[in-house]
Amino acid sequence: MIQKDKVLEEKTMTTLDKEYSTMQAITQVLEEMEIDYVFGMPGGYMGTLYDGLYDSKSVKPILIRHEQVASIMAEIYGRLTGKPGVFTAQGAWSITNGAMGALEALQGCSPMIILTDMTDNYPYSHQGSYQVGTGEYGGYDVKKVMDGITKYVTVAYGPEQAVQSLQLVAKQSLSGNQGPTALIFHSNAINGKVTPEGSPKIYHTSKYLVKPNHFETEKNIAIACERIMNAEKPIIIAGNGVHNAKAYYELQLLAELTGAPVTTTAQGKSTIAETHPNAVGVMGNWGQDVANEHLSKADVLLVVGSKLAPTDTCNATPELINPSRQTIIQIDIEPKNASWTFPVDQPLIGDAKNILSQMITYVKSNFLEKQQVVQERIAKIEISKKEIGYMECEEQYSNATPILPQRVVKEIESVIDENTIVTLDAGENRVYNIHYLKTKAPGSLISPASAGGMGYSIPAALATKLVYPARKVLSICGDGGFPMTMNGLMTSLEYDLPIVVVILNNSALGWVKNAQEDRVIASTYPDYNFSEIARSFGCNGVKIDKAEDLAPAIEKAFESGKTTVIDVVTSNEESYKKIMSKLAKSLED
Repeated sequence: MIQKDKVLEEKTMTTLDKEYSTMQAITQVLEEMEIDYVFGMPGGYMGTLYDGLYDSKSVKPILIRHEQVASIMAEIYGRLTGKPGVFTAQGAWSITNGAMGALEALQGCSPMIILTDMTDNYPYSHQGSYQVGTGEYGGYDVKKVMDGITKYVTVAYGPEQAVQSLQLVAKQSLSGNQGPTALIFHSNAINGKVTPEGSPKIYHTSKYLVKPNHFETEKNIAIACERIMNAEKPIIIAGNGVHNAKAYYELQLLAELTGAPVTTTAQGKSTIAETHPNAVGVMGNWGQDVANEHLSKADVLLVVGSKLAPTDTCNATPELINPSRQTIIQIDIEPKNASWTFPVDQPLIGDAKNILSQMITYVKSNFLEKQQVVQERIAKIEISKKEIGYMECEEQYSNATPILPQRVVKEIESVIDENTIVTLDAGENRVYNIHYLKTKAPGSLISPASAGGMGYSIPAALATKLVYPARKVLSICGDGGFPMTMNGLMTSLEYDLPIVVVILNNSALGWVKNAQEDRVIASTYPDYNFSEIARSFGCNGVKIDKAEDLAPAIEKAFESGKTTVIDVVTSNEESYKKIMSKLAKSLED
């Protein structure tokens, strides 16, 4: 029996055939997780992590110029790959400069791991010495801050504990509602050694990362499908959970089999191509009137991977969603999210891809006689788009100068194809694109619609290009967000990540200025030539002041294979208020 246990232990132990530094052992765990990149900047005790990465053949450090860029890149890596994006920085700057990516990951459910330190200066931490982050008198508290911006955080005080803690934060990051987790190193952990004889024993990481199937019962699937197929006016609401589950094919196929229109939340935009016959665009405050119309008249709602936030539901107005007159079916991987904002008639708990697949199988097997009804539903969707309007407005065809933002979106749409991924920033530039940009492929738009921070688009584009090097990546931002992370242009050159950046430059914080109305203060500034700044970095830079020049400039930028900044002079007379949905406007009035 003793011999058998010993053999089992040897099979499950990691390759600790000798003594390793803590960070060498940490690197082994990252390799076992098949992590490709670590995003960050050496500093404090975390510089030792880079020594651990030095000999790695599979984990590559990406050096950035600001922790905000690194944290967002890690969040996007997690969002796109399903593996935790790893961000590292010294304690003080992980909880300040690097907090933005964690916030977006927390609210958008992207798997992410933050590796940071206390800079504890042991044994002097109790004296509040320089940069101490243990929470001792006179020092800040890294863990307390991390508690507020992650779903799980732990502190490692010893080498073996550090290795197992990384395995546990990885497990937490990937479990249920995915999200950011943090491992904080005490100097005793960083400076220690991990040995085969150490305790607790170190085992292969794969043993910790248990991925449940997340399927529903056949009975519950049957009930849900019967409700949808027998409904008068069913509708599907697709949220960010479809992105997380990569359930694009399943969403589209179920829509086609049921004939139901598909509307999305802002964060769910591009879960279905908005050129698809069943697509009716984004719902809610910034959505399409045709989407809100279908939703308000629907009798059965299938909600897939959405918490139904206030901006998605026009502040929970019963004119849009009303549990007393509508049957609500909600698919979510996290039981806590079901019946959170609205009571639902039937929760389906599990992975969206799996449950949609189950529903597809049931519908195919049981509703062949409903094909005429399905085709009639799809025909009605097309009629409603023509009658109510769909992602079109007069301003999109205006030749006015400065260029109207609606026309900018139209020119961008004319250039992008199914191989292009668009990343957005916060501010008015985002809502113009959320409302008007007709996405042409599933998963082709990335937006900071969870936390909504400025300076997001360029880091998001860089990480996207890392994950999908063969695809074209277009970053759209405003002149408020661009300066926040324009240092990312350096990263694009240093790692050969050619992206195209389009700036809507109206010399104002548009959302702020237009909210101030006739009491404008601290929201406008002089015109800056960002194309010249880009050229000084070594990128291509173009300034555009005529609408007809924009599409050719974008095409040329992609053809160049070099990072290009296109500075577009846009009007500051247009307002986000103009593009709010009719329902949102009526409720605001």
